[in-house]
Amino acid sequence: MNTQTPQAHPPDLRSVMRLFPTGVAVLTSGSGAEAVATTVNSLISVTLDPPTVLVSLHETSRAGRVVDATGGFCLSLLSGGQETHARLFAASDKPRGEALGPYFTTTPSGCLVLRGALGGLTCETTSVREEGDHRMYTGRVSATHLGDPADGALLFHQGRMVTA
Repeated sequence: MNTQTPQAHPPDLRSVMRLFPTGVAVLTSGSGAEAVATTVNSLISVTLDPPTVLVSLHETSRAGRVVDATGGFCLSLLSGGQETHARLFAASDKPRGEALGPYFTTTPSGCLVLRGALGGLTCETTSVREEGDHRMYTGRVSATHLGDPADGALLFHQGRMVTA
């Protein structure tokens, strides 16, 4: 009897999942010279009570190491006009540390939120789960930050960024 569940091939999964539009966000963690920022689109709201989100980071991600060390992270939900920022913080040579200053503002809760973002979330990590080559971070939302929704949301769909 075969006890293993069949698996889809990664290219096949990518082909199907690219049809599902996802929001684009930038995750930040740390402060000063240790601050990091990275683009994510594996982000979901898990529960409203208590307010909880889940984000997925590659197991080798520098941001993941900082989240592990600090016990928390912030998320900036990108507006339609922020594709350049999404690409900048997805690059391997993305700014970090003090170089993040021109791009972010610090909220009263100490969260680094991208200037012009639709909104932001300050999160305390409540659990971490390893799955394949990623780590999933569940975060309890301790503060929210509303921006200006005028530009719509930045989405990733069919391999490109679009505005909703």
